[in-house]
Amino acid sequence: MGTSPGQATGYVLDNAAAGELERLRALEAAYDPTSAEHLARLGVGPGARVLFAGAGAGGLVTWAAGRVGAAGTVVAVDLDPRFLTALAAPTVEVHAADVTAGTLPGGGYDVAHARLLLGHLPDPAAVLATLAGGLRPGGALLVEEYDWASYGPAFPSPAAERTIAAFTRVLVEGGFDPGLGRRLPTLLRRLGLSGVDAVGRVLTLRGAGSPTASVHRQTFAALVPKVLAAGLLTQDDLAAFAARMADPDFDALTPTMVSAWGRTTP
Repeated sequence: MGTSPGQATGYVLDNAAAGELERLRALEAAYDPTSAEHLARLGVGPGARVLFAGAGAGGLVTWAAGRVGAAGTVVAVDLDPRFLTALAAPTVEVHAADVTAGTLPGGGYDVAHARLLLGHLPDPAAVLATLAGGLRPGGALLVEEYDWASYGPAFPSPAAERTIAAFTRVLVEGGFDPGLGRRLPTLLRRLGLSGVDAVGRVLTLRGAGSPTASVHRQTFAALVPKVLAAGLLTQDDLAAFAARMADPDFDALTPTMVSAWGRTTP
């Protein structure tokens, strides 16, 4: 959910950036309800032990803490947990840790979750193996990543297409994999997990006050300096795109958020 996995990855969106908390909260508003539905179905309930890797602003951590109750434990891991420390409680552990190091705090998790973390890492399969290795027998792993194929305007729009292409290039050059979402089920099956399946969710970008529009605005704002420095767009290009987005007749689709899951052998 927006953790910064380290300098070596070239990650271009990190928790220390100005406006990052607002971006993470916008992501949570857009995607937490669906993630919570999957997590509840997979076993986040009274007494469960739950891991969140790359816990971002902690929206799901707070939700899970309410679900597991006094008999459960929620463990939040982020390389930079500055937005999570205030959530620490008798049933909520917050750890500053790098999931690429191959170890996790504790183990025996009933459910583990990571969202929009793996796509920024050089070896997502290795991190998936680490997460799966922290599960108890029969435990469930839920991972959620974007698939970029659906991303774009509903009708031809040179301003939108040019801007999306530029921002995508900056992300890819920073190590982001825009097609990881579609590969998640295969990666989970290769770990030997059972019951592997996945669903995708696409949202619209129309509506300035919607959570999706806020995610879009906050993410683009964080990347603007890099896009301009690379000479991929001009200020006039950005102004033309902003005007197009403000047109009530403009519609676009987000990338597809792919939610994939599987279980370890009981």
